[in-house]
Amino acid sequence: MRKLFFIPILIVSIISIQSCKKRVFDPIVIPDTPAEPLNEDIVAFNTYLSEQMNALNIPGISVTIFRKDEILYDKQMGKANIQEDENLTKDHLFLMASASKIITATALLQLYEYGHFGLDDAINDHLPFTVSNPNSATPITFRMLLTHTSGIADGSALDGLYYDGYDSPLPIDYFAEEYLIPGGSFYNASENFKDFEPGTQYEFSNAASTLMAVLVQEISSQDFHIYCKDFIFTPMGMTQSYWKLNKAKQSNFPLVTPYNYVNNQLSPIDHYAFTHYPSGGLRSTGRDMMKFFSALANDGEFNLTHLLNDDTIDLMFSKQIPSINNKMGFHVFLLDPINFLWGDDGSIKGASTIVGVGPFSDMGVIILTNRSDVDLRDLLSEGYQLGLKL
Repeated sequence: MRKLFFIPILIVSIISIQSCKKRVFDPIVIPDTPAEPLNEDIVAFNTYLSEQMNALNIPGISVTIFRKDEILYDKQMGKANIQEDENLTKDHLFLMASASKIITATALLQLYEYGHFGLDDAINDHLPFTVSNPNSATPITFRMLLTHTSGIADGSALDGLYYDGYDSPLPIDYFAEEYLIPGGSFYNASENFKDFEPGTQYEFSNAASTLMAVLVQEISSQDFHIYCKDFIFTPMGMTQSYWKLNKAKQSNFPLVTPYNYVNNQLSPIDHYAFTHYPSGGLRSTGRDMMKFFSALANDGEFNLTHLLNDDTIDLMFSKQIPSINNKMGFHVFLLDPINFLWGDDGSIKGASTIVGVGPFSDMGVIILTNRSDVDLRDLLSEGYQLGLKL
C-alpha cells in the first residue's frame, strides 16, 4: 500500500507534484547541427575517434559535446548492428549503464527539494519494511544512499535477475524487500551487506541505487519509471529515453545491438532487462541525455525548464565524503579533477558509457558505445578539450 501524507508541508508537496502532472509540455526540439565546413579541430578529433574505435574494438560510438543549451559536436560512427551492416544514427537507443544512476538520484533529490525528507533522515521512516544492516545498529540515511556508504552490497542474487528480450516481472519494491529483509527470497546477510557501520566506508552498490528508486515510489506514490517520465523526461523534452525495454521496443527509435568482446571477437547478445534497472537500465540517445545533463551543468535549467535548484546541484558536484572517498558527490564522481568534470562511467553487458559535466564551464561530454568493458576516460578528456576549442 502506498503512503498517504498528513503533514502540512507534505500536503503542499503533493499538490506540487499533482499540479506538475496536469501540465502540458511543449516538445523541446534540438535542431540538427547545420552542415558547414569542418574546422581543423573537428577533423583531428574525428580521426582520433576513428582510431580509438579500431584500437578498442568498439562496434558503434556516439559522442555529444554541449555547452549550456547548445550542441557543439554530435557524431555517430560505426555500426548499430555488424551482422546486418546497420549504420549507427543519432536516433539509435543505447543502454546508459551506470550513468542511469544520476537520473535515479535526481528523482530522489527532487523529492528532497519538495521537503519530504532531510538528507540525514533514516530511510526506514519512508519504507513499508525495515532495512537493517545485520552488522550494525546504525540507521541508514538518504545521504548514505546518495554517497554509496550505506553498507548495502551487490550479492550474487543480482546475477539471476536478468531477462533476455523482456522486462523483469518483479517490481523493484518486491525485489528490495526480498533482498534486504531476513527470510527474503534473495536475502543473504554476508553477501548483501558489508561488515562496516553505515556511513563509515564506501561501497559502490547497484542494489542501494535501486533502493533509492523504491523510496521515490513510496514518497511520490507513483511507480518509479512513471515518476521519471512525468517529472524529468517530459519536462526536459526527453522523448527518446526509456526505463522499460518493452517501451523502447515499441518506440519509433531503433535499438543498438549490444556486443561483448570474447576471444578477440565481437559477439552480439540479445536485448535484455534486469530487476534492478534503476541502477543501469535506462535506454536513450546522446542528444536526449544532453538535455538532462545540460540542466545539471547550467544551475538546474535547460531551455528555461527547471530540473533542480542550483544549491542542490552544488551539493551533487561537491565532495560529500572526502575522508572516505575524495571523488564522491551525490551519486556522481569527480572523473577529472584537472578540468573539474563530474559524472559517471560504467559498463554492463553490451554497453560502456561515460558522462562528464563541468559546472564551471557549463559544458559536458556524453559518450555511448555498444560494447562492454571499454575504458572511455581518454576519450572523455579529448572530447572536453575539443569542446573548449569550439
